[in-house]
Amino acid sequence: MLNHLILVSSVVSSLVACSTSRASASPTPSAPPAVASPSTEVVIELAAQRAKLLGWLHDYREAGVFPSVLGMPASVFVDPTGVRCPMAELLHKSGRDDLVEAVAREANTVRLADVHTGPLHAWMLGSGLTQEEIALVQGAMNISFDWMPEQPQQGAQQLAAKAAVRAKLEIAELALRDNTGASLATAAKRLPRAEHPEALTLVPVHGDVVPKAAVPRVALEAVIVPSARLVRRFR
Repeated sequence: MLNHLILVSSVVSSLVACSTSRASASPTPSAPPAVASPSTEVVIELAAQRAKLLGWLHDYREAGVFPSVLGMPASVFVDPTGVRCPMAELLHKSGRDDLVEAVAREANTVRLADVHTGPLHAWMLGSGLTQEEIALVQGAMNISFDWMPEQPQQGAQQLAAKAAVRAKLEIAELALRDNTGASLATAAKRLPRAEHPEALTLVPVHGDVVPKAAVPRVALEAVIVPSARLVRRFR
């Protein structure tokens, strides 16, 4: 909560400073007091949404419970036991379990970078994160198994793989915090006209959530098979 307030406060302070600077530089002393433009209000709203998501992402990383298949981290939206990927967790925390369930049902291995229409895309637009940042967070679950030795200790390798996911999430979190100013400006520019971020995050589900163009050509077996081969090494 404290980090949330600090982030929003810093964004608001910078925006107010810019507004004050423009007003003081005005050659017309009789001009009315500066009023926050809609774009400024939108950025503040996006900043609040972003701060919440970053806090939840930090908590998710610290908890260290990631989706897995056969004991190894897997890049799926929701695993067979109900564990959510980082972006599915952020959707869940924001109250959009309907989106999580729809994605898991329709295309559990979807890449959010490929989603450009519908309520899922609307949520991303209003989240305060750019789609590139969302792809970075989701991509933390993409772990290469090529480095695994031929005869590893199963428990040790599972711990190493989870540590790799956690490290990638930490890098993603740091990048998102460092790029907040530029990312908020980008997110604001991408908003549809006359739309407010919170309204976009609440767009209801009607029909399919994952556009056909975004449904992965690679089936879920592509995620399971590498893990299955790895498990066979353990035996």
